Amino acid sequence: MSESNLEKSIFGDMANLEKSLTEDHSGDKARAMIDYFKVVAEASDQRVGVTEDPNDRKLIQELAQGFRASQRIIAHVWETAHGTVLVH
Repeated sequence: MSESNLEKSIFGDMANLEKSLTEDHSGDKARAMIDYFKVVAEASDQRVGVTEDPNDRKLIQELAQGFRASQRIIAHVWETAHGTVLVH
């Protein structure tokens, strides 16, 4: 996939995510996504403790940080779209 196509794909995915969260008036979808990213972040944290290779440990830590960032992004997009705080 070319860089241009990759960029279009990413922006398309982000637009679909924003649309989905905007249409999620109850917040149920947003909470489900946030819960999913919480579970995988916690699983990643547990994996760091048993991984011996420092490069693997660093990658897993970065993934966990990315999962936590995803939680914050989803909450922010939902809250911005709905003008209220998403209660988890």
